[in-house]
Amino acid sequence: MSVSEALKIMLVDDRPENLESLKKLLERPDLEILTAGSGNEALTMMLDHDLALVLLDVQMPDMDGFEVAELMRRNIRTRQIPIIFVTAINKERKHLFSGYEAGAVDYIFKPVDTFIIRSKVNVFLEIKRNNLAREKLVAELNQANNRLQEISQRKSDFLSAASHELRTPLTVIKEYTSLVLEEIVGPLNDEQKGCLSSSLRNCNRLANLVNDLLDLDSIESGHSHLKRECIDLSEIFKNVKNDFAEKCNNAGQILRFNLNDDVPEVLGDAGMITQVLVNLVGNASKFTPGGGKISVKASFKNDSVLIEVQDNGPGISKTNQEQVFERFTQLNRRDGPGSQGTGLGLPISHKIIDMHNGELGLDSEEGVGSSFHFQLPVYNVKRHVETFVSDGITREGSLAQQWTFVFLKSQENGPDLPVGLTRDVEKLFRKGEDRFTFVQIEGKVWCLVLLRTDSQGTASFLARLEDRFTNQDSGNTGLLYSVQSLDNPNDFPFPEFPKLKFQSLGLPTSNLRSES
Repeated sequence: MSVSEALKIMLVDDRPENLESLKKLLERPDLEILTAGSGNEALTMMLDHDLALVLLDVQMPDMDGFEVAELMRRNIRTRQIPIIFVTAINKERKHLFSGYEAGAVDYIFKPVDTFIIRSKVNVFLEIKRNNLAREKLVAELNQANNRLQEISQRKSDFLSAASHELRTPLTVIKEYTSLVLEEIVGPLNDEQKGCLSSSLRNCNRLANLVNDLLDLDSIESGHSHLKRECIDLSEIFKNVKNDFAEKCNNAGQILRFNLNDDVPEVLGDAGMITQVLVNLVGNASKFTPGGGKISVKASFKNDSVLIEVQDNGPGISKTNQEQVFERFTQLNRRDGPGSQGTGLGLPISHKIIDMHNGELGLDSEEGVGSSFHFQLPVYNVKRHVETFVSDGITREGSLAQQWTFVFLKSQENGPDLPVGLTRDVEKLFRKGEDRFTFVQIEGKVWCLVLLRTDSQGTASFLARLEDRFTNQDSGNTGLLYSVQSLDNPNDFPFPEFPKLKFQSLGLPTSNLRSES
């Protein structure tokens, strides 16, 4: 039904004269009024019409109004239709409660007041129109969203194909240019070396641009998925320092990494956070002059860890600070061996931190330097599990799906989780949909598995997992499992830690035992 069509209401009464008088009272051009002389007739007609309201007489033979209302509530087709009881019975509270318990939303008492009944009917007609308008808008938005997803997918496919076509010739060009530049195929004069150096430098720039475009497209299209786990920042700092130590030393820059002793482990995607730091340190190195300083530090602050990358380069004016996170923005760019880039590193970093529910901030002053900073939450099990669930079920197109949460752990006094569990679990996954992580709860390591399936699919998954262990002649693994169905994916599946409460689905296995 479109919003412009006439709305329908139904009048139900065993007396024809009551139906006729009520119909005349409510008649209007934008309203179609249906009538029924009994409860059975009304229930039959309701299945064929989209009704905005039912005005239902209480005292009818064979089936009274309360019975009709109760039967309407049992049928999915009619349970949402609002009911107003039109009755001459007394107004005692027990009678009113009986009506409301049966599903009534209002009462009108006989003799009917013309103003009251018209006003109440108008209210429900307006509600119906608003609902129809909302449904139409939702349908249009879904159609537009599907179109946008289609366009986004085409863009991703194009970038993927273009990158593949570009990488092969680029690799060949770079290799042969390097061979000539290194004089492996013959001597060069200084002018020839300069030309080839510029050519090789721009090949590398184009290769970086292709990679950055693919990274940015993967993040924006929802194909890049977070895997937030426990991160030791000292490991990330050490790796990034090793990546830039030689480059900064050759440029005459002083590179310092400072991790305070009180900095705890944090929650995040280690690969993506490493990429952010590589982008920020690389950006600082490009703009910091010889003899300048680049400082990377982390400090504990208010249940989170503040990470800062500072330099004493030229700084960024207030006017330009809002532009640095826009794509292809390169301030003070000049050709040559110095400042170069794709103009995508900071936008990528900004989006990665945004995916972590954080904000990449910038403090800068011209002639003094710049400081980029962001925060990551301190790691704890509750946060780990919450983000594991939310990162999985809120991916593009996944929120409305059925999800099942499976917890695998070893027996209380048994060995750790079986060797090869990760490999076996991953082999049973649907690519890009299911996910897993490991957490330590009450001294035991748990494997948390999020499956985009219902209880039947979960039973199949566990049966196949059991079969893999059985085929490996591993005997009784002592592996316990609990299963939680996420009917409402917005609800956190258990209320407290470390005491876990699950709803066991009673799925039968032998080596894998169910634990409620």
